[in-house]
Amino acid sequence: MTRALPIEADLAQLLRQVGLLVAGPGSPDRSTLDGVAALAEGFVARHRDALTFDAFPLPVDEGSALCSYDLTDDGAAPALRVNAIRAGVDSAVHDHGTWAVIVAVQGRERNRIYAPRGPSAPPVFAREACVEPARPLVLLPHVFHSIHTDAEAPALQLHLYGRAPEGLARRLLDPATGQLLPLGAAA
Repeated sequence: MTRALPIEADLAQLLRQVGLLVAGPGSPDRSTLDGVAALAEGFVARHRDALTFDAFPLPVDEGSALCSYDLTDDGAAPALRVNAIRAGVDSAVHDHGTWAVIVAVQGRERNRIYAPRGPSAPPVFAREACVEPARPLVLLPHVFHSIHTDAEAPALQLHLYGRAPEGLARRLLDPATGQLLPLGAAA
């Protein structure tokens, strides 16, 4: 019989396992990131009772779309966050500058995924993917996406990034012009 680990010990174990999976030169491939998603889903399943809106509240400022809670505050890679996202959010199209794995704890988030067309051409809409319990999303580096939550229900999600997105060369896609802009440059 396997005993459930306290969340802190299990969190450290998750990060060690993910670190081992993604170690090596270059970015991990899709298959490796699918393995990361499976590890993250297992963590969520074991600790769903601790991963709640009470523990990770939605933003109190009406102008904020989400609160992001850093579970790896030591600056180490990979970076792990819990995002509490308001209902009715429609984000700008953006990339993270690194790979990302998103696992739902509660609620649902639709992602519009954009495919690259080449170094000088803007990405184009390719498909929509829904992140909800048992349906994680893997994003390879430099894949653009936008997030959309249901009008009636907020979402609580675990986000794993290859590196903390702050300080990375992240970009927004201006859908009107197709222009790529540094994150923060567009309204």
